[in-house]
Amino acid sequence: MSFATTVKEEILDHNFDKEQAIMLLSGFIKYNGELIYTLSGFSLRLHSKSNHVIRKIYELLKIVYSGNIEISIIQTQILKKDKVYQLLLTDNVIHFLSKYNLYDIDKSAKIIKISLNEDFDNSLVRAYISGVFIAVGSVNNPDTVNYHLELQFKEEESAIYIRDLLNKFEFGFKVITRKSNYICYVKRCLVVSDFLKFIDAPEAVLKFENTRISRDFTNNVNRINNIDVYNIKKTSKTSDKQISQIEAIQKNNLFSELSDKAQKLANIRLVHPDASFSRLEELMNDEGISITKSGISNLFKIIAKLSESIGEIYEK
Repeated sequence: MSFATTVKEEILDHNFDKEQAIMLLSGFIKYNGELIYTLSGFSLRLHSKSNHVIRKIYELLKIVYSGNIEISIIQTQILKKDKVYQLLLTDNVIHFLSKYNLYDIDKSAKIIKISLNEDFDNSLVRAYISGVFIAVGSVNNPDTVNYHLELQFKEEESAIYIRDLLNKFEFGFKVITRKSNYICYVKRCLVVSDFLKFIDAPEAVLKFENTRISRDFTNNVNRINNIDVYNIKKTSKTSDKQISQIEAIQKNNLFSELSDKAQKLANIRLVHPDASFSRLEELMNDEGISITKSGISNLFKIIAKLSESIGEIYEK
């Protein structure tokens, strides 16, 4: 089961009062419903690949629709041969759609906008958007690298309206075209998480956040490990060069030209080739020589200058 299907099923597991049920069904029917004309009149077809979703939609329909509802299962023949669960409303369909402001009889078209007062009830808007998401929404599994949530529409008017409605809540949805469809989408992980909260899917939010935090933690650990490896390699390369310079000075009997501090540092470096400047500072202090990392760096510059005066060629 996909993460998106899990979210949709979780939404429908909540209890809804009649007004909320109407709003959720409004969002679902507008973008999932298909009007079918038969000899006996109009029927309304609703479908889902999730048996759980279609059963819950059926339960909500029984609250507001008193007509006949036929339930069927269709076995598709495409690729995975998924089952599609179908509801067919066959009685007074146009009247039902008109009653709940889903269909304009005069224009023979669905009604895109919902009626909102200045003091509209957020719970009803959330229920409506939940229905829209159940109908045409998808969200990437949080285990994937990219965060993406979208609502896919056939009409540009619907995509723009839903974008503007959602952006009243400062989500920052955008609309693009993909083939013949219009996509209302967000990509930022925090916005995806907030949207899942908005449509009342707390378990999905928890899974999403846990997975995101776990991935971010793992990425940070890997980043730190990579930095450590880089620093080790850098220290090793620097150390090799310093040891070559010290050995060249010894070979040419110029070790006495160095100050006592520089000689002590040189000897410590030969014994501790992998030591960082911080570790060399500690070792020098252990020998009773007070020095900082800056002082260590300056002494190695003096050693390097003396070795270069010999005429030796070193790899830079």
